[in-house]
Amino acid sequence: MAIDELNFQQDGANDKTALLNNGEAASDFECSDDTFVTTSSIDQIVDSLQIGLFHYLIVIVCGLCYAGYGVYYQSLGLIIITACDLNINATNKGWLSISFMIGMVTSSMLFGRLADVYGRRKLLLVAMFINLTSTLGSAFAYNYIMLVIMAELVGSSCGAVCTIVHSYVLEFFPRRHRGIAGTSLSGFMILGSVYSCAIALVILPHPFHIRMGSFYFINWRLYVLLTIIPTLIGFCMLFFLPNSLRFVLCNRDRKNTLLVLDRIDQINSCYPYNQQLNTQHSHTIKSVINYIGVDFNGSIAGKNKQNHFIHHARKLVKQPWRKRLILLSITWFGYCFSDQGLLIWLPTIISYYVSGKTCRHSQYSLINKTGIILNSTYSVSINNLECYSNDNIKAVIVNLLIGNALCVPLTVLCILLINRAGRKLLYCLTAYICGISILLIWLIDSLLSTTILSCIFTSFAAASWIPCKTWSSELFCTEIRSTAIGLLNFIGHIGSILGMTMFVLLFNANCTATFIIFGSLSLLAVTMTSFLPDTTNTDIK
Repeated sequence: MAIDELNFQQDGANDKTALLNNGEAASDFECSDDTFVTTSSIDQIVDSLQIGLFHYLIVIVCGLCYAGYGVYYQSLGLIIITACDLNINATNKGWLSISFMIGMVTSSMLFGRLADVYGRRKLLLVAMFINLTSTLGSAFAYNYIMLVIMAELVGSSCGAVCTIVHSYVLEFFPRRHRGIAGTSLSGFMILGSVYSCAIALVILPHPFHIRMGSFYFINWRLYVLLTIIPTLIGFCMLFFLPNSLRFVLCNRDRKNTLLVLDRIDQINSCYPYNQQLNTQHSHTIKSVINYIGVDFNGSIAGKNKQNHFIHHARKLVKQPWRKRLILLSITWFGYCFSDQGLLIWLPTIISYYVSGKTCRHSQYSLINKTGIILNSTYSVSINNLECYSNDNIKAVIVNLLIGNALCVPLTVLCILLINRAGRKLLYCLTAYICGISILLIWLIDSLLSTTILSCIFTSFAAASWIPCKTWSSELFCTEIRSTAIGLLNFIGHIGSILGMTMFVLLFNANCTATFIIFGSLSLLAVTMTSFLPDTTNTDIK
């Protein structure tokens, strides 16, 4: 039944209990693509919501939670080159980033699956609590092994946040505002990276030490502590937000639907800039009651939660979800391999060129005792060159800060263009620039070009995820959205781990091959998206 055809003239509009008692019996259809009425009704209900204070608040709160991922991910590369007290060397320096990505891999599918069963907000709160406690543990790690373990826990929480947060936010927004909401949310990750570099520039070049038991509290530990601030604010504010509107509608959960709409109404009433807001909200509640009916007891109707996994697995292997999942899996794997696999090592690459070395134009080889020829183009010593708060460290941070700062206008541009140019075109354009910039670093091969291209790569790599994650979330229906995004994150993070590992192993032997492989795989991954439909201004099921 279309919302425009509903009778909004009933008395007792503010008495939801009375409306519930006067409602019609519910139909037996499920929330699936097989029943058009259900999908159409949910879209109409969500589209009828007036954008108010609540929608701005949920973007800010979830944006702060999402920013925590960008902050910590950016800090990993800086911790590796500044944590002098933990005996990080060329042999073990890769453990930290790889353990972080392993944590993301292990949690992505699990939390995505649980979020489709128990709701987005509950799992998001659990993930944020793990993030805060493990980041705090990282700041007081007494050795490198403990720091690696804490990084794995932080990674597991970040994997959960990346899986859930986009679905949670987008399911509150009408289709005309979904693109702006998704890009704004992703923009917070960029702001998180800028924040991380800014406090690093203030703290890391200035060493100090305070003895605390068996370890010293030095500058990098203070830096890690300050990275908690956005996550802590988002975590505290998340307690005041309701569960996903589309989630409770799809499950035909009458009780929780009314609670969600009540909370939206309460938050919007704090700043009633539109006099029609309360009337619009009452109309929405009536349409919800007509859709849901009165035969439910506040739980998922006609379904057993234990059977959800089988039901959703069967749904994912049906068209069009199967084709979309396969193409997106290839895209996420290839792009995470080249993007995240290289991004975390940018401090190492920049410090390598700052030290006066180049990739193509300088080849030094030495023969080890067994007679095997080793390429020593890459000879940056963590202990001798990178592990001190000196001008080299400051130069690395400045370059990263410039690259992240360039993301801000790109983010604004993405927000303005995502509904006009479309998700597909915007992602392809930004991602192609990333792949080309990787190849140009190798091709030009100088300190100045590497500095400029690293800034371009950093900014466009972050910007490309803005349309990509919004687009990926919209390509799947509400019933399986978090499960599908969790699976994509799982596959993508495996690509990240392989990319990080390959960089450590291959860059020492042949930096030319490293840049060519990373750049080519990035371009190949983007090409796969040409076979996917654009979801701009379309209904999501």
